[in-house]
Amino acid sequence: MKVRRRSSAVYEIAYHIIWCPKYRKALPLNVQKSLRTVIHSIAGARGLTIKELEICPDHVHLFIEAPPTESPVGIVKALKGISAKVLFEEHPVLRRTFRKGHLWSPSYYIGTVGHVSAETVARYVREQKSRTVGRPASSPQ
Repeated sequence: MKVRRRSSAVYEIAYHIIWCPKYRKALPLNVQKSLRTVIHSIAGARGLTIKELEICPDHVHLFIEAPPTESPVGIVKALKGISAKVLFEEHPVLRRTFRKGHLWSPSYYIGTVGHVSAETVARYVREQKSRTVGRPASSPQ
């Protein structure tokens, strides 16, 4: 991952996201191919960077970088909601397998990804007070 910059932020945010079709039903190969295209299109439109994407018959794995303006739940909602709508339009046969217009299971997994461990961040935060002791309050670091 690389550090990205915007006018008001410097960030390095990435997520590992997993979600499944409703009832863990397998998606046909042609639907999997369409899904890949749809996910790339959604990511591009929202300013997300796909690092890795693996579409299996019964689940999707995604490693994605995001700007701080995108919430994790917002990313998942967009990916699942838009992809379901597009896939149902492109592949009407899905309506026979996935009744009531529900392609995806309502649950998902999301984990943060970074190059620094939680231990390192905790130690860094703990040590900040000792680094500023004796320094005037107005002096920059």
